[in-house]
Amino acid sequence: MTASEGITYRMWERADFPTWSLPALEAGKCASFQGEAAFEQLHLSLYEAFFAQGVNIALREELLPIVRAAGLDMDQFHADRDSGRARAAVLQDYATAQQEHQVRAIPTVILDGGQKIVGAVPYGEYRRTLEKRLASPQ
Repeated sequence: MTASEGITYRMWERADFPTWSLPALEAGKCASFQGEAAFEQLHLSLYEAFFAQGVNIALREELLPIVRAAGLDMDQFHADRDSGRARAAVLQDYATAQQEHQVRAIPTVILDGGQKIVGAVPYGEYRRTLEKRLASPQ
């Protein structure tokens, strides 16, 4: 799947809806340590797994096959995750988002000039907001 193909969402059908995202966020950070291409591949794979396939990406036993299939160097991935390096970086990103941008909800999209789109809003709202910004003089 490529970014231009998008992701087809479906409702969660399992009893074990993930109650936290830290394992997946750590995995993404570990991937970023291996380069932008590795991060982009895993990022898309995680979204596809969670939103389209109903994989519980908070569970290590379900998360690791996604990481492996994304082509990451697994020895490096485990070393980065087990060292705490990835968790520290994720927590720092969170603190920065709170302190510098007053982010209180996920997702929050921050546009140039500080305008925010907060929460899981319909695609049309993103489109209207961006079209309005593009039409107005800067």
